[in-house]
Amino acid sequence: MDLDQSDFEKIIEFLSLENFFVDKNFSPKSIGDGQSNPTFLIRDNENNFKVLRTQPIGNLARGAHRVDREYFVLKALSNKSFEAPEPFALCDNSELIGRMFYVMNFEDGDINFDPFLPNEKLENKKKIYKSLAEVLGKLHSYDINELNLPFKKNHGFMKRNLSLWYDQIFHDESKKDKEIEKIYKNILTKLPSDGCLSLLHGDFKLDNTVISDDKKCKAVLDWELSSFGEPLVDISFQIINWLIPSGVLYGIGGDWKENGLPSASDFLLWYENSYKKEVDIHSLRNACIFSLIKLFCILKGIENRFHQGNAVSKDAEEKILAAPAIKEVLMNSFETNPNDIIVS
Repeated sequence: MDLDQSDFEKIIEFLSLENFFVDKNFSPKSIGDGQSNPTFLIRDNENNFKVLRTQPIGNLARGAHRVDREYFVLKALSNKSFEAPEPFALCDNSELIGRMFYVMNFEDGDINFDPFLPNEKLENKKKIYKSLAEVLGKLHSYDINELNLPFKKNHGFMKRNLSLWYDQIFHDESKKDKEIEKIYKNILTKLPSDGCLSLLHGDFKLDNTVISDDKKCKAVLDWELSSFGEPLVDISFQIINWLIPSGVLYGIGGDWKENGLPSASDFLLWYENSYKKEVDIHSLRNACIFSLIKLFCILKGIENRFHQGNAVSKDAEEKILAAPAIKEVLMNSFETNPNDIIVS
């Protein structure tokens, strides 16, 4: 996706008023898949690379593509020296180019898509996963009252969030899945109505992080889904990777050991040491089922859009094919719970 030259000139003018000066001779280069919030590499007048993030062109669903939300989170985290890009300027006036945009620092490093890290030495694989766990624990350890973010501080996020996803996919009686409905209704009663709130990333995963040369997490990217909620949301989304078979999305399954990866128990321990709190295992098991239902709903949503001709993700078909496998993992995990479903 290209950036219209007239829009870029307006962006340059706006940024100059914010004391951020762009190299006009460097044309914006599209980076990432550009399917959510179009992202471009630009350069400042001192030849330093920066990143421009914009909303997509056209009508947007209410609450979607909140680049202003990302900006505020990055601003709050930069004050905490958290591993995230430093933001520089936000234009929340969509009238300027028809959509909001902001500029942040460019973080150079590796972005990994294969959970087995095939190009890394064994000792480096452990370093990377340990760093991911520690960064996530660090994020959840912050006092949300000190972050000065304009987010609601309502308890029961997991219940609301799961209901939102479920109702969005299964609101039509003709599309009901009786097996999923049974699990959904059961787990909804077991999710917390109160408890501690943390800043959640909302989509914390390997390919949303930049890894530096020392094999540590240098920056966490893509904060569009961030909110205040139960830390179990993010940590369970990591733990289910040890439940999902290898070859399915980011699944590690039972192949973690032979590929030199840490166990789920290792990851959880590193997270707890950084978070400075122990995670209740029974609650984590329920949260894993929460994450699996939510993931299944996301995949079914992609399938629905695909059949309607609206699926924009280039890997939409791959995600659609993953849905049955995720459902099987969900069914097995539900039948096993409350016994241990955490792969140690």
